[in-house]
Amino acid sequence: MKTLEKELETAVRLAKQAGELQLSRLAGLKRVEIKADRSPVSEVDEACEKILRGGLEAAFPDDGFLGEETGERVGRSGRTWIVDPIDGTRPYLHGIPTFSVLVSLEDGGDPVLGLILLPAMDELHTATKGGGAFRNGAPVRVSKTGSLADAMGAQFGYFHQPNSPEGLAIKALGSRADYLYGFMDAWSYGAIASGRLDFSVNLLDKPWDCSAAACLIREAGGRFSDLSGRETTRSGNMLFSNGALHDELLSFFAPTK
Repeated sequence: MKTLEKELETAVRLAKQAGELQLSRLAGLKRVEIKADRSPVSEVDEACEKILRGGLEAAFPDDGFLGEETGERVGRSGRTWIVDPIDGTRPYLHGIPTFSVLVSLEDGGDPVLGLILLPAMDELHTATKGGGAFRNGAPVRVSKTGSLADAMGAQFGYFHQPNSPEGLAIKALGSRADYLYGFMDAWSYGAIASGRLDFSVNLLDKPWDCSAAACLIREAGGRFSDLSGRETTRSGNMLFSNGALHDELLSFFAPTK
């Protein structure tokens, strides 16, 4: 597989531009709207996606694009850039520093480049397929935790679906793990890649939420899948882990599928 140096350099440059804009506008938002799914979108979300989409389409005109705010354009190369200009808009609006810029490149549906930038926390996570995973330029690896009783994880979506089969599975899982957090946005994905958390389960993920993390965590030695075990970012739910725990974690959701 060819190297992705140009792609990664371009993604980093554009993500940093978007991150700088986010920090500069934290105290000066003038417009926030509520979308059909009840999630907020601000003028900064839109401005950041304009930076990312414009730069990526100019640099790689044959590639497709999928963005949370501006939708999808099918390309000619078989590759698609997937972008969330502000992952964690609610935290952003409240000044909570776990908001991020997410950029991924999928080739034939396979995440081959992932970037998570947390500008307020000064953390940049990057990965390319076969090239390893990095946090602020230093190589990272997932944890070696092999027992669920010793594992710390994160969950998203339980409180939206507490009585669904998946929600009940998360409740059962939480009673077995050492600790299960509920609010860290994409920070949790970087934490899994760098061994600070052991797993994360999400009932609400869209491709722009999880594709970058899929590449990052896999390159750090972990695993990703939907709750049925398929390696895809398009199911609406995701499980990320250090790998050692993955099959046991999946077993909690097997009866729901």
